Amino acid sequence: MDTKRLAPIIVTTDLNEAEELISAIRNCGYAVRPTVIASEEMLREQLPTIQADLLLFDIEKSGLELSNLRAIISDAGKHLPMIALTHKPLADPMPYLESGVDDVVVASNHEHLQHVVTRTALAQTNWRALKHAQALVREAEKRCQLLLESSKDAVGYAHEGMHIYANRSYLDLFGFGDMDEIEGVPLMDLVTRQDRGDVKEFLRQYARSSEPEQTLSTHLLTVSGDEFDAELAFSPASIDGEDCTQIVIRRHDGDTKELEKQIHFLSQRDLMTGLYNRQYFMEQLKETVTAATRGLGNRAVILLALDRFESLKETFGISGSDMVLVDFGKLLEQQITEGDIACRFDGNRFIVLTHAWQAEALQAYMDRLNHAITNHICELDGRSIASPASLGGSVIDENAPDANEVLARAERAFKQANSTGGQGVIYRPREGEMSQRQLDELWSKRLREAIKENRMRLLFQPIVSLNGDHGEHYNVSMRMLDDKGQPVAAREFMPSAERSGVAKMLDRWVLHHTLKQVSSRLRENKRTILFIKLTAGSLQDPEMLPWLAEQLKENRILGDLLVFEIKTGVAVNYLRQAREFQKGLRQIHCRLALDDFGSGANPFQLLKQVPADYLKFDGTFMDDLPNSPENQETLKLLTSQAHAENRMVIAQRVEDPQVLPTLWGLGINYIQGNFLQVPSERMDYDFTAMG
Repeated sequence: MDTKRLAPIIVTTDLNEAEELISAIRNCGYAVRPTVIASEEMLREQLPTIQADLLLFDIEKSGLELSNLRAIISDAGKHLPMIALTHKPLADPMPYLESGVDDVVVASNHEHLQHVVTRTALAQTNWRALKHAQALVREAEKRCQLLLESSKDAVGYAHEGMHIYANRSYLDLFGFGDMDEIEGVPLMDLVTRQDRGDVKEFLRQYARSSEPEQTLSTHLLTVSGDEFDAELAFSPASIDGEDCTQIVIRRHDGDTKELEKQIHFLSQRDLMTGLYNRQYFMEQLKETVTAATRGLGNRAVILLALDRFESLKETFGISGSDMVLVDFGKLLEQQITEGDIACRFDGNRFIVLTHAWQAEALQAYMDRLNHAITNHICELDGRSIASPASLGGSVIDENAPDANEVLARAERAFKQANSTGGQGVIYRPREGEMSQRQLDELWSKRLREAIKENRMRLLFQPIVSLNGDHGEHYNVSMRMLDDKGQPVAAREFMPSAERSGVAKMLDRWVLHHTLKQVSSRLRENKRTILFIKLTAGSLQDPEMLPWLAEQLKENRILGDLLVFEIKTGVAVNYLRQAREFQKGLRQIHCRLALDDFGSGANPFQLLKQVPADYLKFDGTFMDDLPNSPENQETLKLLTSQAHAENRMVIAQRVEDPQVLPTLWGLGINYIQGNFLQVPSERMDYDFTAMG
């Protein structure tokens, strides 16, 4: 479960209550993905297919029998914490807690609810992490067992001085035929008579020592009576949950330097496949990137994986899929060019660091690898298995970013290849293409230069009444002219501007120049109401409202000519700031509009916290509206409730005159869209044209 996201199930028949709960949880800092369910029957039907983190149910309004709730969750194969909601404190919550409910909360006590949700979500995260860790431990134990059995080192395990396990090398060292012959044999029986006293004393001291790993040099005996010198390394271990001591024996007649070389070699290797491990690869990649940026040679990385691996894992299990990865690793090692590095990167993904960096050479290399992989047959449990692969390449040259961004680029190429049915895709940045952070920094610089060089432009699109009001209303937006005078739409730079914090500066630029336009029109006796968008940065800026009030005063403009527009999602995510901002606007006689309105379990619940004057419906409602009874019914209900609360509604993205009779019949107050007029630098629309 992502700590920034939370997917609660809310079981209640009261949608207003559900919206209040969702809002309270959002105020904890979560991006909430709620599912609202109204009955036990719906929960039983939908739960198996819902990805959820916790469940909240209203004791009085959920229609749930508590005795059935655990069974429903169990039948769905879920581990789902439960929070019971009441409308007054219970005299005795223990029956609920004893029935498996994690906590009982008064629904209106949002502060308590937030603490309980945060604690419960953390507990669920920890539970999932534990289950994942336990699975990894089981998998690691299997792999360690395989490694132990195939190890050339002599490794044995003893409990209270008696052997309980030994690998093949240990058995061969002493001359035992199989495990049955050594099981239960005392360690002392394998020590020469003259050294047994010293070994016994060492073991007594080792049992009392706080040092977990210790070594002892002594003389040992084979089954045939031959003596040899050896070093025994003792360390604590466990087998099948039973505490024991691991004994690794190294003969003194071996080549120590060769042993150290083997240890160094193994520290760089993935134990399962024998390829280089991720740690070694990352060290090499960082060195390669540094060298490339200094002009000391270009390289490329190739990220690759079998396309059908997950289905193979489901069919053959972890052990079987591990054998596929071992086989794949061997094939990759055979296919790479001499001097290249192949690594098992993570899970079922592998990565290659290659000298083939030029586009044609890299593509040919990837095609050759893919051909070899696709035509390779792996035998498993008597079945022949073949799988295509997806490959993503990224070039490392003098313009390369850091190692992590190189990997991110290879990841993007890999995903593109995988989504289009395999094969290989190279992510080779065009000149000037950058990482997201670098791109944001570049946009920030460009926008500041555009403002300084007067290359920002205001755009105005009419908002027209369907009720015969001929008053002038315009939606205000902006665009940038690049250094060649070509227009750049706001949608291209606003995401970067919001991430970098420049959006707040752009908001003020728009406001400053809009007020100049309003002032100029007032001198011409033209009263124009303007809708001005604000981003989250301005909503959070405590200086915004005082600055705005000063600007209105300086330009001698009444606030009722301005309607400030914030997106519904921004208002939800910054509810406290939106509420305070609306109150501040009211004090200076400005009004508020909520943009993209109409989504959520109960969108009108937000209006109780942020009472906007205008609601601009989500533009997707306009999609094929005349032929969509569902969209028509939704707009009808939204409009009816809005009018009941004395709010005006605006349909945006109106592109076709055929929708006008439908919108008029639904009671829509205003429309906006390219059908009326595309955004223009001039406010010259004829508002009498609609009759």
